[in-house]
Amino acid sequence: MRKMFCAVLAALAIMIAAGPSRADDKVDCHRLDLTFPPADKADWTECYSRHYTEGGTSGEGAEDMSADIEVLIADIGTHVVHLTSVVAGANTYFDKVPVSQKLKNYDELEKVKDVEPEPSFGRYQIVRFQALLWNTPTECFGFVKYRGASITAGGSAYGARGYVSGYDCWRNGAPDRAQIEVTLDAIND
Repeated sequence: MRKMFCAVLAALAIMIAAGPSRADDKVDCHRLDLTFPPADKADWTECYSRHYTEGGTSGEGAEDMSADIEVLIADIGTHVVHLTSVVAGANTYFDKVPVSQKLKNYDELEKVKDVEPEPSFGRYQIVRFQALLWNTPTECFGFVKYRGASITAGGSAYGARGYVSGYDCWRNGAPDRAQIEVTLDAIND
């Protein structure tokens, strides 16, 4: 039973992390709980919001798994930032996976290579990498920060109650450490 539950959670995590290709509802960015103030100065910004339920229709039953997903994508001229914020509902948690694994969920990133760990910032795990973003060579960093764990009555932790993940890809040169920290510091989830 636990293996099946973990398999369903893995499928849920993949579907949630995929971003706007599976996030149905395009919304005004100001309606999101997730905020990223630099997006207000972006050349273009798109935001999506969705409530995901697996196992039932309400997302409220004892067997249902659910999550609220918010996605923000902003082209800030020199770079593109893609953020995904996921908050688990009742009876739902996420396995903590490395940021390099989360990057595989972003379909628009092609030919990802040279993935190298970067020292963490706050609670963010960070990697640097190169990729094609919309057929343009870019220098990027990816990140993930997990929210608190679900604790059982026995005191053990199941996994994360949510996470924020994403990437920041620069068109002309790699971001320096100060730029990475500015981007991560601006995310309010």
